[in-house]
Amino acid sequence: MALPSVRYEFRIALSDAERGVQLDTTLVAARHPSETAEHLWLRVLAFCLLHQEGLAMGAGLSDGEASDLEARDATGRLTAWVECGAAEAASLRRVVSGNAGAEVHVVLGDPRRRRELLDGIARLPHGIKDARRVTLWQVDADLLSKLAAREERRQRLAVTVVDGHVYLDVDGQPLDGEVVRQGLEAALR
Repeated sequence: MALPSVRYEFRIALSDAERGVQLDTTLVAARHPSETAEHLWLRVLAFCLLHQEGLAMGAGLSDGEASDLEARDATGRLTAWVECGAAEAASLRRVVSGNAGAEVHVVLGDPRRRRELLDGIARLPHGIKDARRVTLWQVDADLLSKLAAREERRQRLAVTVVDGHVYLDVDGQPLDGEVVRQGLEAALR
């Protein structure tokens, strides 16, 4: 018998002045039994860094072909696909080619995963067409480690994104770290 997912609730006050985002919301995330705490926190941070109307948790680890987060327009067309923690080059190419016009984001916490992805893309015959729609995000590994150590299933977060840095207050604990954003085309050069 499979273990059930565990429900986590994050009450988020988000401020991203550069993108003009001010948001107070509750994000509910189901943590799959095989999901690490680091992966869960990458999904939460991705929600904050990429917030847009309609962005929601995807099936993630429950479905190997699904996104970790995604957004759709009023017609149901995919407008944003977000993969967290690791991404396979061939899968990334399928997502980009199968979802014309959608923004594709890969949010990583381990620099090794970034190198593996870029090496995998370099080995693909013809690479990834329309790579300009793909953005790589690298979250500070130390920040991610500190967040993953928190085990509470309900947490309050104040998140401020400023100039490539994310500042958090998690239930009164201040944390911060760098977040590097780079287009895939630039990363492959």
